[in-house]
Amino acid sequence: MHFPPIANGLDYLLSATEHLAPDLVGDPVSERALKYAILHLAAGAEVLLKARLQLEHWSLVFKDPGQATRKALESGTLTSCTPQETLQRLRDIAGVAIGDKDTRTLTQLAQHRNALQHYGLTGPTATVGSVEARTASVLDFLIRFLDEELLPALTPDELVSVQGEMTTIRRKLESIESFTRKRLKRLHADLEPVRAHTVRCGDCFQFTLVIGGPRPRCHFCWSNPSVAYALAAHALFELGRRVPDAAFEQLQTGSGSLGETCGSCGCDTVMHGVMTAAYGDDGGGVVALCFFCAEVSATKPTCLVCGARFEQVGNELGCASCMREAEQQ
Repeated sequence: MHFPPIANGLDYLLSATEHLAPDLVGDPVSERALKYAILHLAAGAEVLLKARLQLEHWSLVFKDPGQATRKALESGTLTSCTPQETLQRLRDIAGVAIGDKDTRTLTQLAQHRNALQHYGLTGPTATVGSVEARTASVLDFLIRFLDEELLPALTPDELVSVQGEMTTIRRKLESIESFTRKRLKRLHADLEPVRAHTVRCGDCFQFTLVIGGPRPRCHFCWSNPSVAYALAAHALFELGRRVPDAAFEQLQTGSGSLGETCGSCGCDTVMHGVMTAAYGDDGGGVVALCFFCAEVSATKPTCLVCGARFEQVGNELGCASCMREAEQQ
């Protein structure tokens, strides 16, 4: 077996999400599932935090860095630093920004993990709601930590090797309601200024995919699709337009487009009938959105005959071509 630190931490995180995500939507999470979610989430958090310490210097994961040896690290016989020491070294030595709230949440998780292993989880915080809320907070922190501190350090081959786990974790997180609520609440301040060009993500189906530039970014599930692929996903899932499988494969490579030409940037990346996160603001509705430069404009109506978008001069119900044919008939 070969489990490098980041892959090992992701595997624990995957197990935690599998225990938290019910098999059927609406099913309660069992006490046993919550127990193993806590145990594996705590293990994953510890592994991922120490993986970041190793990026700074491998000796920092030792209880006493002055006594660190490569042999002890590679054989796994080292005495490692505690979770509290790990957090302190990340802040003070590696310069990682970990707020007091996240520090308390991670410390509580480690304490509850110890209680579960040795005594069982008891007391006023030993409720399903309390455990789910705490777990959601840790998941939220770890996803940000992965996104900002660990994944950028991986090579392209290493990123490919963990992509499967990341995708599965992303899918599982969709069904963890407490996680969704907490993460969306945290993201509110970041997404509020860009509501006008934020659309529903084709992967996690949250209104958190911020359009603009060659790679739109979902702030909820970390997906980073090409503009062309985001267009195709939006056409299929949001507008109900048929998009052949071959088209998705071509669009992922940047060949072809489903959009109209943008008057601002000149790219064929404008889609009409887009509902953004700002839908309903000041009486606004669906818009035309350029998926490259994020230019927002009035959407064109759909021809009732051929289904194409057209420039409406008066109260026409269809494009000029279809209207001419209708008049001739």
